[in-house]
Amino acid sequence: MAMKSGAAGDAAMVAGRLATRSRWDVVALGVAAGIMVGFAVGKVPPAMAVISLEFGLDKVTAGWLASIFFAFGAGFSVLTGMTGGRFGERNLLLIGLFILAVVGAIGAASPGGAMLLILRVIEGLGFATITVAVPKLVVDATGPHDRDLALGIWSTYMPAGMALAMVVTPFLLEPIGWRGIWLVGAGATLVVALLAFAGTTRRRWPDQPQRDSAAGFDWAGVRATLPRGALWLYAGAFVLFTVQWFAIAAWLPTFLTETQGRSELAAALFSALVVGTNAVGNMVGAWLLHRGASRWSLVASANAIMGVTAALTLAAFIPEDAKIPLAIIFSMGSGVLPAAAFSGAATHAPKPQLIAMASGFIIQGAAIGMLAGPPLMAVVVGGLGGWEEAWWTMLACPAFGLMIAFGILARERAGSAI
Repeated sequence: MAMKSGAAGDAAMVAGRLATRSRWDVVALGVAAGIMVGFAVGKVPPAMAVISLEFGLDKVTAGWLASIFFAFGAGFSVLTGMTGGRFGERNLLLIGLFILAVVGAIGAASPGGAMLLILRVIEGLGFATITVAVPKLVVDATGPHDRDLALGIWSTYMPAGMALAMVVTPFLLEPIGWRGIWLVGAGATLVVALLAFAGTTRRRWPDQPQRDSAAGFDWAGVRATLPRGALWLYAGAFVLFTVQWFAIAAWLPTFLTETQGRSELAAALFSALVVGTNAVGNMVGAWLLHRGASRWSLVASANAIMGVTAALTLAAFIPEDAKIPLAIIFSMGSGVLPAAAFSGAATHAPKPQLIAMASGFIIQGAAIGMLAGPPLMAVVVGGLGGWEEAWWTMLACPAFGLMIAFGILARERAGSAI
């Protein structure tokens, strides 16, 4: 009898391990979808000069072309996350990919700058739905021991996709033009959508949570989630991070051509290198969380690195040869923050079913920062008279970011739920 009981216990342990076995194929599909979002963002900076010339856009309007993609996410990411329970995160993911592909293809036929700006806003709906859906899918697909690592890998989606676009775009601009690049992005997104549709069916992934089609909006969940102060702190940290990081990423090709006389190809490739190293920082952040590092310390470290390196990158007293290495350190060092923020959102969601809503806080913070960053940089640089005169403004966001990091420390050390 004891032997039977022991055998039954062993079987239960094996079953438990199988139940929590991580589905890295689902994680990979989510990351691929995010990379398509990053590609949609990254295709603009290398093509900005060509589009501005064709449509007669000034620098501030060109900055909006890069950032207005995030307008919908800046206003409605939390609300989009509220729909996860009713529509299902899988369906939100597929809808977002479809929007990104179709509207991107239509954008290739834009007759003027105004139409292109409007379509970029609609494309941003795809950004919002994809990026609030995937964190919940990643949590559903992984066991507790792999969760922080998987969310950290997910956080690489933006720099990885942007870097890919910024490498590809300069080589395609001459043979197919910016309109052809829009079509390439739309086609690749459609392929990812088909793979995600096939790879996340109930037959391929039988353990995925059921969608409750009869559910209304979870107003009780909203009331439980909105007061969570930690979520507001992580969202605030992401606003400050993305204002600075995306402003640098969007304008770096222009900065290098205007201040260092580099060719458009060289400037685009150097910028892709800088953007891509942010993904390395994301992976480092994921590994550090997996090894037990605290989230507040990653937020604090990222802000300290950004404050020093961004200011020095613009400063006139720094030699030109040092500016690209400084920008690389800025991007890589700041990359640990997204991993901490997505992990914080999952941790502070009132219950697992509200992770999409909690992730909406982070995505909304990211979208606000990315919406404001490039045009704000254009205004600051124009108002102060040049890039080198604006170096000291790069200290403002990290200073506030450090305050937020210590706020996170105090809240999490106290074990506060709100």
